[in-house]
Amino acid sequence: MKEKRNIVITGANSQLGNAIMRRATNDYDSQIIATTRSSADLSEFEKNKNITHLTGINLTKEQDINKLSQIVDEKFIDKFDIIHSVGNFWYHVPFKEYEMHQAKEMMESHYLTLYNVCYNLIPKMINNGGGHIIGFSCNSVKYNYPLMAAFTAAKAAVETLIKCIANEYSKDKIIANAFALASLQTNTVEQSKPFGDFENFMSTDAVAKAVLKINDEGFEYLNGNIINLFKYSDSFFNEGYLKRNKK
Repeated sequence: MKEKRNIVITGANSQLGNAIMRRATNDYDSQIIATTRSSADLSEFEKNKNITHLTGINLTKEQDINKLSQIVDEKFIDKFDIIHSVGNFWYHVPFKEYEMHQAKEMMESHYLTLYNVCYNLIPKMINNGGGHIIGFSCNSVKYNYPLMAAFTAAKAAVETLIKCIANEYSKDKIIANAFALASLQTNTVEQSKPFGDFENFMSTDAVAKAVLKINDEGFEYLNGNIINLFKYSDSFFNEGYLKRNKK
């Protein structure tokens, strides 16, 4: 018998969000609330009656957050997890060429959306008996790569928020961790890194498997962590950042 899971998946229309949805429905008996900012095509999952798809949800807007909160109240009476896969894509851009409004949007899309979701749903998690919160960071926070300042700063804020939530709400049976990802095998990443070691980038399915596995019962002590996921790449360990990305 498959383990029952209640999950809020934000950013479900991304390639990573799609992979998480697929794993969650195939490997678990999952009741899912999926959010997308656009009227995204989730036709692969449209026949699944256990999936509630909220379209047009901008997680920086109070009215949209309230809509999500209402649906969580209606659908989940037991503990539930949050997997937050939202955020604008990064590009290699010099600091002074990345305009202030772009930096603001980057911070809002990665950090503010996570803050808003947690702020509104943590009280419901407590009432329902707890759950897991998963955010996504990047190994650029550890290595401080050039040409990625706005994105990396936003991801650093994500990491700090996750750790603060873990420390403050462990007593309420809430577990919060973030995955620091290396490059993914997605179309957008491949286009942005034409000289990258694409075959050794991580598959979105491998990330999805790790994300859902850590939420299994028995992982209560793995809390407040930044978990690095990567697949060995010879170029990553033996070439400089600019050489492997900006040839």
